[in-house]
Amino acid sequence: MGRILSRSGDAGACYDPAVLRASLVALLLAPVPPADPPATAPSGQAVLVDRIAAVVGDELILDSEIRKLVAVGYLERRTGESDVAYRDRSLDQRIVDLLREKQLRRSSGFDPKPEEVEARVAALEERLARDRGVPAAAVLAAAGTTREELSAWVRRGLALDSFVKERLTPGLKLKDADLRAYYDTTFREAAKKRGLADVPPFGDVREEIREVVRELRLNAEIERWTEQLRSETRVLIYRR
Repeated sequence: MGRILSRSGDAGACYDPAVLRASLVALLLAPVPPADPPATAPSGQAVLVDRIAAVVGDELILDSEIRKLVAVGYLERRTGESDVAYRDRSLDQRIVDLLREKQLRRSSGFDPKPEEVEARVAALEERLARDRGVPAAAVLAAAGTTREELSAWVRRGLALDSFVKERLTPGLKLKDADLRAYYDTTFREAAKKRGLADVPPFGDVREEIREVVRELRLNAEIERWTEQLRSETRVLIYRR
């Protein structure tokens, strides 16, 4: 390449335009050295941390939570219920709880009494020890959970039960005709199956029947409300 700087007579140093253009062209046409390849993360075997069991709205239910609930038998098994059916029912109950929890968060909340929580946890531990033949603590440890987590599940369940009853019970209106209809049909049929010759008069069992009918109506209303919540929320269940 020629010199860019030149001298002419007594004039000061200056740039030769022709030489400058040639130098720029040569610079632009020169090959560009390859850049260093980007650093890559060290490769290794992927580790599965957890799976998604279901998506309820924008919230996730992890498979690990369902495994724990199943392992400790949080829901009491039905007679002849298979492991698959029991897991599906446990997952469905968790979905229902999550649907209701969203509604509960909009209210002032319902905190169960500590003694109620402790009594329910103690009853669960007693059932676990009886059904498994080992101390409840051993069952919890094998399931990868703790008594504190079990207490949190119980506390959540009691709060949801209180919230649902508080929300739906005021709308239940029972008339004497409803009680009489139950007495003349279901109550009499149940008494007959038990071999009772003398059925108590309606007036003697009115209040007992009122409680039974109210519970039946409440359960039906809970089912209706739960189905409404399902219809309003995107629920995705991931089958294994």
